[in-house]
Amino acid sequence: MKYCSECGCENLDEAQFCRNCGSKLKAETNEIAQKQATSDIKEVKRQEVTPNVTVNKNMNSIVSKLFYKTDKYTGELRIAKTKTISIVVFVVMFFCEIGINLPEYSFAIVLITGIIFGLIFAVPTYIIGYLLGLAIDKLTH
Repeated sequence: MKYCSECGCENLDEAQFCRNCGSKLKAETNEIAQKQATSDIKEVKRQEVTPNVTVNKNMNSIVSKLFYKTDKYTGELRIAKTKTISIVVFVVMFFCEIGINLPEYSFAIVLITGIIFGLIFAVPTYIIGYLLGLAIDKLTH
């Protein structure tokens, strides 16, 4: 295999140009060039801390701010499991409370009790998830 001295991409032995960047490949395969090219790529990957994110993971949207976060070790955008589960618990409990009490009480009282009922379950869920995340983070990193 030939390795491109510009980008480090692995190419077939008979290739004359790099399949990744298009630069002309040298005739001989050199281990030093291979190591240099792969170390340059690793350095570039380390420098790319913040990914360019598009529509589904656009950090300017409310949904992305609620459900995604940037990983502090890799810099990649990933789903925030604790926040997501807490939001789901809140919404489910809120609507359960509204469904149960709406026929009996006024809308304002049902709305307030729904919010309180949702928070009663969502806040401990978030705290437990956060503490578990810290513990797992300490064990794995």
